[in-house]
Amino acid sequence: MRERVLDVAEKMVQERGLSAVSFQHLADAVGLSKPSVFHHFKNKEELAKALVERCQTKYGAEYGEVIDADLGAPEKLQRIAGIFEIGLRDDRLCLLNSLGQSVPMLAAAVQDDLRLSVSQSIDRYARVFEQGQREGSLRFEGAPADAAAAFLALLEGLQVLARAKRDLDMFSRAASSYIRSIIV
Repeated sequence: MRERVLDVAEKMVQERGLSAVSFQHLADAVGLSKPSVFHHFKNKEELAKALVERCQTKYGAEYGEVIDADLGAPEKLQRIAGIFEIGLRDDRLCLLNSLGQSVPMLAAAVQDDLRLSVSQSIDRYARVFEQGQREGSLRFEGAPADAAAAFLALLEGLQVLARAKRDLDMFSRAASSYIRSIIV
């Protein structure tokens, strides 16, 4: 049941943001009593912490498979963008982005977990930009970590814009355009 609560909480946070999700909303959506939700999570901070940890485990492995694949850097970037696009089409915006908007209201421990998760994502993508430098397939200025942070921000921002505009194909067009612009 804990996983079911996390599934529903993740969807709600992605749709509304953490501050707009109450334990009563979760209880109603899952079909539990409010005290039953509190049995799984003592408070919203514990829920947010569990969401961040699950995000790293669930999506970190998916991105890791792409990054470790025997592909050129441009193809890896396109596949990473594809994962974000699938999330958008399933109405699941990047959870890091959704939670990042709530940083001021998060407990320090959750902020630390979120910061670590963002750093790990940037480090993963930096490996692709480093590969692109080595193989001469990507052109960018600055450190690979900076290019990776910009790429992550681009994908997260495109999810929000495409959703707001109700033009899901815009995500694919814009992400592909950016990736083509840095290919040597």
